[in-house]
Amino acid sequence: MNNIIIVLFYPTFLIGSFLLTLIFIPRNIYKEYFIYGFLIGGLGDILIVMFMQNVLGVMWFKNQGMFNFLGQIALSPLCWTVSIMIFLYFLPRKRWFLYPYILTWAAVSLGFGYIVYNVGLFDFVDWLYPIPAYFTFLGWWTFTAWLFLKTSPLVKD
Repeated sequence: MNNIIIVLFYPTFLIGSFLLTLIFIPRNIYKEYFIYGFLIGGLGDILIVMFMQNVLGVMWFKNQGMFNFLGQIALSPLCWTVSIMIFLYFLPRKRWFLYPYILTWAAVSLGFGYIVYNVGLFDFVDWLYPIPAYFTFLGWWTFTAWLFLKTSPLVKD
């Protein structure tokens, strides 16, 4: 039973998140959100994991099975891509709502990290979770919101 959970965890999350993007994000603006999701989420995940895993050695993936690609879970960048798309689509424009929104997404990301850890796909040094990891996620979500708000033509709509 546990092996089934390990194998199906990322595909299930990816399919569910992808379906949410199809449900909520209108087709005529989907490409714009996808570009940000791919650059900040997908490529961002690859870079952050490479730095945290290969350079610092403070976290690592395990039990990856057929999804192993260069020591990373191949579906993780795709999951981050669609997560960023959802985050940006619902991004509030008013600062009063923007700050708690970003703080909450950082907390949810931390919780997701614990879930991936509990499933058996991820491990980390004891001191990394929760505080340093929370601030890492907070920085990532803050950068994502800032870049989108500064550069996307969708913000003016």
